[in-house]
Amino acid sequence: MFAWIAAYLPLLLPLAVTVLSIFARAADIRSYESVLRISNDIAIGIISFDIWAVSVSRSDPTGRILVNSTTMISGDFVLPFLLAGLLVAVGCVVLVHYNFQVEETKYRWMLVGLVASILVYIAPFGVLDTVPQPTAEVRRYIVVIPYQDPGIVRVAPTVLRGRFFARFEREIEATSIAAAQEVAVQRFLANSESNQFKGKSGEKVVIQQENVLVIKR
Repeated sequence: MFAWIAAYLPLLLPLAVTVLSIFARAADIRSYESVLRISNDIAIGIISFDIWAVSVSRSDPTGRILVNSTTMISGDFVLPFLLAGLLVAVGCVVLVHYNFQVEETKYRWMLVGLVASILVYIAPFGVLDTVPQPTAEVRRYIVVIPYQDPGIVRVAPTVLRGRFFARFEREIEATSIAAAQEVAVQRFLANSESNQFKGKSGEKVVIQQENVLVIKR
């Protein structure tokens, strides 16, 4: 619970401001009209969020609003949220101070203002998006694979024992050196040239994995 609150703290800012504002005048909330005036407290919280969102968006190169390391709001929503927040804030103030002829009409419109302020407050939760992860750059490599061939050693053990051979795998495309090494070894083993000399069908040469050399092009 606390982890979720910490992760989405910027979105909960309007709620915190609203609660503090309500507590500040808790003694005055004794009638239906005073309850409806909570829309003004919510509007204050919305404006505080809008100010934060504009500031974060302007400091980000892409204009997005980073809520946390994995969650964001598109920068396209900054201006609509700001305009909606200002409209709700001004509208709620006007509804509270406007001289309605019929009290029931005033309550009806103040209820509309309260509902509108709540909708504007929860709107950011509906447009949350996942922060796109940067894609790794694909590079080209040349991989040199050293190996021993037990089949050749059997032909002339005295001369060829301890002799190493090398296989060059070119045009390997990968995002890292480790990935390039893995792709190159798999390609070599899939080739018939990795079969042992005069060995049994399917017998492969012995690759020296720790000595594989990867060269970035």
